Amino acid sequence: MTLKKLWLPLIAAGAVLTTSYSLYSDENEKLKNYQGTYECSPSIIHSPTSIEEIQDIVRDALVNGNTIMTGNRKFASQIDAACTQDGQVQVTLENMTDVVDFDPEAMTITVEAGMRFNQFNDFLRDKGLAVNMVTELGTFTIGGMLGSGTHGSTFQKKSNMIADYITSMKIVDGMGDVRVLTGEDLNAARVNLGVLGVVVEATVQLEPAFKVKAEVKGYRNDSNLEDVILDLARNNYSANVAWFPGLGRYTTTLYNEVPLSTKGNDYNAQADVSDIQEYFFGLLFDALHETKNSSLQCFAAAVRYGARDGSYFRNLDTGFKSYKPVGYSDRMQYFQCKDPDKCVWDKLPIALQEVAIPFEQLPNWIADVRKILDNNPRTCFPLNGIYFRFGKASDSYLGMSAGRDSAFVGIEYTLRQEGAAVPKNYFVNLEIEQMSLRKYGARPHWGKNSVAIFEDMPSRFPKWNDFLAFKQEVDPYNVFTNPFWQRATGDDPLSNYLTPGCNLRGECYCTEDSHCEEGTTCQAGGFFEQARVCK
Repeated sequence: MTLKKLWLPLIAAGAVLTTSYSLYSDENEKLKNYQGTYECSPSIIHSPTSIEEIQDIVRDALVNGNTIMTGNRKFASQIDAACTQDGQVQVTLENMTDVVDFDPEAMTITVEAGMRFNQFNDFLRDKGLAVNMVTELGTFTIGGMLGSGTHGSTFQKKSNMIADYITSMKIVDGMGDVRVLTGEDLNAARVNLGVLGVVVEATVQLEPAFKVKAEVKGYRNDSNLEDVILDLARNNYSANVAWFPGLGRYTTTLYNEVPLSTKGNDYNAQADVSDIQEYFFGLLFDALHETKNSSLQCFAAAVRYGARDGSYFRNLDTGFKSYKPVGYSDRMQYFQCKDPDKCVWDKLPIALQEVAIPFEQLPNWIADVRKILDNNPRTCFPLNGIYFRFGKASDSYLGMSAGRDSAFVGIEYTLRQEGAAVPKNYFVNLEIEQMSLRKYGARPHWGKNSVAIFEDMPSRFPKWNDFLAFKQEVDPYNVFTNPFWQRATGDDPLSNYLTPGCNLRGECYCTEDSHCEEGTTCQAGGFFEQARVCK
């Protein structure tokens, strides 16, 4: 270690001692994810109101040998990606939500990282400006979107990630110093997993606001899906495809730009369900979680197909359904929830796995999934089918589309709960998942998946070592780390999680029968024989 590094903690300690030290903190408070299914136990949660307070927090952690992670009290992840290690320091930016600078001529805006994406878009819409990328849920924070690489779907624009529209980023690094990142440093930090420091501000490149028209259509024969899906992505501003292979059907939602003057004030009403609909959805999904009956799974899939094969847009002024919907790009592509603190899916036992594979390989991937399902013809995907979105290659080091055009493939399923049965034909999901990883070089979404899926992550990103080198520069004492990062790097090998019942908990792909739930054994996949599944 250099003499400089030896002295740095002492300098940090001096800075802390000479600072007016007033931190907004809660001790021994639990941190939970959006569904309340994952809980973290930090020793303290700090809610700073300024960059200077964040600097104090980091320097205090450095002096005391603590680690830090930034994440909201109701973080949008199924696992511990946003959690600090138990007993360590958590930071939330819930009090840092302001616009720092707005330049309408340059069409740029600088915001604090705690700002929610829907608030961000509300501000821009009033100014006649927009950002190209729109995800499907607007309540994510800007900092959280940069941490995980949150994305939407577009193959005609520069990128489907807001991370790629950032022109500079301000962070508090592992020494408590403020850095402004541009150029190649910015590419390293665009998707940062929270392990480079606390992202405090981001400057975003904007464009003139626009509206989109949407076309929703259902197809009752999926035999041509491989032939058309790449063109659907290429030929539309934004395309979302939901494939229900157990039913032999698929739906498309296609968006295309129209002038801002076009008549229409519609919005995406997917989350507008009545209390009685929510109640019956709850009964159905609870039953799906426990049942071993394929017919009920396929009935649920048919219900969801019916909800997606026609317009699910409404007029903002009248509340009536719109059959030729036109509206502002953000309102049309993401949906609001009637309860701002909980959407219907927050209350139901579901989870999501998503991976990104090379775009041009998608038809082959679909053909291989059909072969897996040939062995299990009554497998239905009851929530949104198999859901496809698309994006161009990213300059980010750790984005899901880093360096390659990508298809994003998502499968929702009834949530596994400890002590309860896995979903019907869950082994089919796991065979698809392992085939995606090992045959198609899939990259898992950083915030949505199980423990097991993050296997061999360094090999999946050509600039992984460059990212590690940049982390060493900005965080030489590894202040910003957590168990999720330790697993992703391989410092905590996934082999450590090969324990009895680990497949049921989503912590492993089985290698022996003891890893499976009672009544099943560890077997090779029916088509992709490299997979190991419990059935």
